[in-house]
Amino acid sequence: MGIQGLLPLLKSIMVPIHIKELEGCYVAVDTYSWLHKGALSCSRELCKGLPTSRHIEYCMNRVNLLRHYGVKPVLVFDGGLLPMKGEQENKRARGRKENFARAIEHESNGNSASAYECYQKAVDISPSIARELIQVLKQENVLYVVAPYEADAQMTFLAASKQVEAVITEDSDLIPFGCPRIIFKMDKFGQGVEFQYSLLQKNKELSFEGFTRQMILEMCILSGCDYLQSLPGMGLKRAHALIKKFKTYDKVIKHLRYSTVSVPPLYEESFKKAILTFQCQRVYDPSNEDIVHLSDVLDNIGDDLDFLGPSMPKHIAQGIAKGDLDPFTKMPFQGENLSDGLAIKRTSQLKNFNHGSAKKTIDLPVQKNLLT
Repeated sequence: MGIQGLLPLLKSIMVPIHIKELEGCYVAVDTYSWLHKGALSCSRELCKGLPTSRHIEYCMNRVNLLRHYGVKPVLVFDGGLLPMKGEQENKRARGRKENFARAIEHESNGNSASAYECYQKAVDISPSIARELIQVLKQENVLYVVAPYEADAQMTFLAASKQVEAVITEDSDLIPFGCPRIIFKMDKFGQGVEFQYSLLQKNKELSFEGFTRQMILEMCILSGCDYLQSLPGMGLKRAHALIKKFKTYDKVIKHLRYSTVSVPPLYEESFKKAILTFQCQRVYDPSNEDIVHLSDVLDNIGDDLDFLGPSMPKHIAQGIAKGDLDPFTKMPFQGENLSDGLAIKRTSQLKNFNHGSAKKTIDLPVQKNLLT
């Protein structure tokens, strides 16, 4: 869900950009956000398991747009379930199930418009759907990596370790993760807005003068995030004011308790875990082909670190990263999806994105760590 209301409050430092400005650069892509958008036009088919390739075509059109302008895309997929998001994921799954039931009901009553709307809310981008796209990416020689857990943390790692220059996403969570350069709202023409973390101190709508990176992270968590729900009445502006005044989350919580705000007993402990999940989540490092932490874990946080994403053997991490193993079951995928042939066949037509102009060939080096 991202940090509610954050992007509009950063308007003054958002700069218009066209992706041609990133020519020659590797750029990570939040692929599930593209798949979700592509799925809107074929949500009924995906919900019912019927053959379709429109979601794949949508993604490949975007890939070819980037390649047309000389950008080297690295498509990053979400992986397995992160324990800190268990409650959030269960809530979303219930919502999808309810909307699917409503869609069937509307359809049986002949109300196709309402059914269509419910199917769009019911569609779930599963690892097997992601694998359909991966099969096409292999054929098209496009780099990709499946994160062990969250794509947000994985993309931040690639950007922070300078394996990519920027990240394309719709998710404001990348900001508390500390991602240095993000392209939001990229349209089908390659136009978007650019956020640079280094410009935060110049923001006008919400002043971050005197704020450290830690304070910005704690403000975002306090306002409510995927890892921790906000306290009643706590929005972004109030969280900003409290962190500005008290500097640290523990002092804010102490103040709230004295102010007779109802703070759950385990809230402070959960807050600590949320901070660590943003800072130290487990990700995949393509350079050594193994699991690492997003940043170094301090010795004093205890031994049970499964909430950062349970550890896994190196060969499992590699299998997931290459798209050979299901990130949920850790087992090989069974069989091929019916839409594979369709998607690959149609994608060959998408290569001529240039609308009649001479096709610009982009040399994408094969990296065994991302694409075999």
